[in-house]
Amino acid sequence: METPGESVPPAPTPSERVGRIAAFVFLGMAALTLSFGLGYMTRDLRGGSSTGTGGTSGSTAALTFDPAGASILDQIEQLLKSQYVSRDTLNVDSLRQAAISGVITSLNDRETSYLTADEVRQSHLTEGAQYQGIGASVSSQTGQIQIVAPFRDSPAEQAGILSGDIILEVNGTATDGWTSDYAVQQIRGVSGTKVTLKVKHPDGSVATLTITRGDIPVQSVFTQPQINPIPGGDGKTIVDRTGKPAPDIAYINISQFHENTANELRTQAKNIESQGYKGLILDLRSNPGGLLSATVDVADEFLNSGTILSEKDGNGQTQVWTAKSGGLLTHIPIVILIDSGSASGAEVLTAALRDNGRATVIGTTSYGKGTVNQLMQINNCGDPKGCGALYMAVGHWLTPKGDQIEGTGIKPDIELPMSQTDYVNQGDIQLFKAIDVLRGQ
Repeated sequence: METPGESVPPAPTPSERVGRIAAFVFLGMAALTLSFGLGYMTRDLRGGSSTGTGGTSGSTAALTFDPAGASILDQIEQLLKSQYVSRDTLNVDSLRQAAISGVITSLNDRETSYLTADEVRQSHLTEGAQYQGIGASVSSQTGQIQIVAPFRDSPAEQAGILSGDIILEVNGTATDGWTSDYAVQQIRGVSGTKVTLKVKHPDGSVATLTITRGDIPVQSVFTQPQINPIPGGDGKTIVDRTGKPAPDIAYINISQFHENTANELRTQAKNIESQGYKGLILDLRSNPGGLLSATVDVADEFLNSGTILSEKDGNGQTQVWTAKSGGLLTHIPIVILIDSGSASGAEVLTAALRDNGRATVIGTTSYGKGTVNQLMQINNCGDPKGCGALYMAVGHWLTPKGDQIEGTGIKPDIELPMSQTDYVNQGDIQLFKAIDVLRGQ
């Protein structure tokens, strides 16, 4: 997601370049969104000695090359070619893919997958702030292709895609057995082209939606409500549960984390603490995450000190990110709104502010995407078309208190579900509760 014609953020530091990037993925296999959306955090493959070479670390030393296993596979292939009764139907590429799939399947880890050379070329993993697609994050954690969240004002949202939608068909083809990355390839596309999705909404209803792909809006920080507080209202003003404007409450919605998010936040937040607000509502509902560097930079605006997050790898080693002083919003009381579509970076930020005593969290338990993924290029396989890559889980994010995010999510301090019926009858009850808390009611 790159941003044309906007101010260029400061160049990343060497540690950021060698650190982590996000091309957005989660749910199951770390819901790949790539040019279809965003949501996962991964290591940066463009710098340092570990760049995409498949190099091993200490924990892999025992996994030595097995010549016997390789010989068995080779002999099976030769026997099939020479004596199998239906050898005229054999496809060497299919045999190879089946062997690779067997290895990946044996891991029983939806966060790790193999991408063919074509899939790697088509993925266009990027840390930019713009892309072409429908604007949603997708996952396969439940064994089905599921929408984690549509992005704000995206073609997906405008067409009626909802968080939690299960994609049953893409352009008339059933998604049974699809992986997240394959779904992304089928759904994304050039701006102006159309894709038809048959989806099952969370309420059980089924709809067929034709979506025109577009250039997804790059703005990620908003001061107008993400959800109209009262159905039929102007959608521009924060109001309390009585319908009266709430000028004593500041509001910021962060829809995702990309390379410009921290700068956008600074622009919107530079005067908030000087204007006498009782508190700030930080709306992270349906935020699928994004760049780790952006998430850390955003957290720094709310914290003067303390741990933001840590990462524990397969060796049991831990790396810690700590806050720097000098943020713009380090004193104002904060309530964070989250839901089941809040994932990855949204969960990291929520935990950082909660565990450091900076925020009360309201809503429903977040998604639970806390796996660090790395795309490891496979080389020297002898295939002129390319060898592909292993998209591999290499670590887990931990909250400042040491809790694992993956598969667990962030549980709010105040559990407050909001169904469609609740919203129609009562308005945005989660927002109203946040106002009540900040007002001390």
